[in-house]
Amino acid sequence: MSAPAPSKSPSAPFAGRAKLVAGAAFALLALVALWLAFRPAKPAQQVDHFEVKRGNFLISIVEGGTLEAVDEVSIRSEVEGTARIIFIVPEGSYVKAGDLLVELDSSSSQDAVNQQQINVEKAQFALIQSEQQLEIQKSVVDSEIQAAELKVEFAASDLEKFVKGEALQTQRDAQIAITNVLESLQIAQERLEWSEKLYKEGFESKGNLDKDRLTVSQTSLKLEQSEKALWMIETFDNPKKKRLLESALEEAKENLERVKLQGERKLAQSEADVEAQRKTLDLNTQKLERDKQQLLATKIYAPQDGLVVYGSGGGGHFSNESLIEEGAVVRNRQEIIKLPDVNEMKLRVKIHETHITQVRLGQPAFVVLDSMPDQRFQGIVNRVAPLPDSQSRWGNPDLKVYATEILVTDKLPDVKPGVSARAEVIITNLENTLTVPIQAVTTRKGKQVVFLASAPTEAVPVVIGEYNTKFIQLTSGVKEGDKVLLAPPLDPNEKDLGGSILSAGDKLPVASTNLLRPSAEGPEANGAGPNGGPGRRERNGDRPRGNSPDGPRAGSADGSRSDVAGTPPVNGESRTNNFREMMKKFDTDGDGKLSDSERTAMRDAFRQMAPREGSNTPAGPRRN
Repeated sequence: MSAPAPSKSPSAPFAGRAKLVAGAAFALLALVALWLAFRPAKPAQQVDHFEVKRGNFLISIVEGGTLEAVDEVSIRSEVEGTARIIFIVPEGSYVKAGDLLVELDSSSSQDAVNQQQINVEKAQFALIQSEQQLEIQKSVVDSEIQAAELKVEFAASDLEKFVKGEALQTQRDAQIAITNVLESLQIAQERLEWSEKLYKEGFESKGNLDKDRLTVSQTSLKLEQSEKALWMIETFDNPKKKRLLESALEEAKENLERVKLQGERKLAQSEADVEAQRKTLDLNTQKLERDKQQLLATKIYAPQDGLVVYGSGGGGHFSNESLIEEGAVVRNRQEIIKLPDVNEMKLRVKIHETHITQVRLGQPAFVVLDSMPDQRFQGIVNRVAPLPDSQSRWGNPDLKVYATEILVTDKLPDVKPGVSARAEVIITNLENTLTVPIQAVTTRKGKQVVFLASAPTEAVPVVIGEYNTKFIQLTSGVKEGDKVLLAPPLDPNEKDLGGSILSAGDKLPVASTNLLRPSAEGPEANGAGPNGGPGRRERNGDRPRGNSPDGPRAGSADGSRSDVAGTPPVNGESRTNNFREMMKKFDTDGDGKLSDSERTAMRDAFRQMAPREGSNTPAGPRRN
């Protein structure tokens, strides 16, 4: 019987694994020791400086923009209302003058032309009817006037007939009747006298005598009647009939005037109707011509040779216009296609208000295309807008930029409008002048100064001149070869994060001091503090803006603009550096933003930094 084989110990795998771990740890420690032994020594911190040099100094402005064609024709929809695009040439293709560019849906325009043609024919027929009615009315009015004139003529004839004939004849007849009666009366009286004589002698009978007496009596009555008849004719009949005839003549004349006025009114109404129908026809004819033009406007042809560029419909976030393509609906006067002439190009840039006063028409410039950075093209300033660009205010209301056009005078390669490019406008080129980096100049007590590397704590006053985005001209204060500090020392006592515009020693108006106005008897009345110090703490930001005695203010070293063109930015004193230092101090979590708690801590720190009344700190009244 054989003996059993010896079994492996369970701790053997763990022992091997422990050896591997120990070896790896030893190797790691060795590598760390080697790195610590041979790591490069930390360079000693040194102060950055710049040696003042003399040479040519170029002053220029660099801005980016977009290439545009100088001569560009805009093709717009002339169809009233809206229309749908059923054909359009591809964008980017070259067309010749007279080529079909766009065709719009013409169905509604064709229907409008047909309907308007019917309206024109109706208006023509109505005009003919009104003209014929006018001729008829003229004939009727002429007949009515002639009839009225005849009545006047007859009435005048009747009056003249009566006055010159009938009245005299009637009066004469009455007089003749009286004469006849008188003669008959005389005969009857003579017969009566003869009968009375014969009756007395007995030769006449009683009956004949009475008969003769009756005849005399009747004849006397007839004479009385004849005389009364003549009196009535002369007193009543003839005047009455004359008045009636005169009235008839006046009525005939008035009726003639009425007929004439009525005829004029009827003719005027008929003429007005003719004029209305004529104007209706003119309006319908004009409408027909306009509809025909609308029908012709559905096909748009190229007015000149050029490159097809679609319009900017639908380009904005808030635009309700559709993209230019087949099937899209365009409104009246909407831009559909642009035909730029690429033979002559211009660059449109926007220059900030701090530099716009330096830009003049005709200034030379150089243009560099973003797609061809190794080539540059010459140009000149062709146009400077007199007012700030209103479209740039939407994103930033405080931003004031002026649209400026740079005409490219050199021949450009085969480029299309819309290409991004940069333009450098040459302002001036100063020869044999001293320059330093713009961040080397700062402000101390309202004066521009620099700090030399040989005496980093002593401020050297300088007089500044022109500047660009990197360097600034110094006309006095330093000499060639001096080494100026690029980062002037920070003076925390003069730091002003608020950017005050008042300098130390400025006399404040009485009303501006409000409740903190110092007493006239105290030392503060002359600008001194409570303990004899200055009445207001001097701040670096309290330099006067604009054209101060220290020179104009320029842009900041990091490219940000200053408040007024011409004043140099000051490193460590500008608002940008103040903001960075403030963020570095109070942004404890390092997220680049100030939370509510960090803002509270910042305000508390500012309150503690503010001088209190009666302290020895040279500060003025505390501002709320």
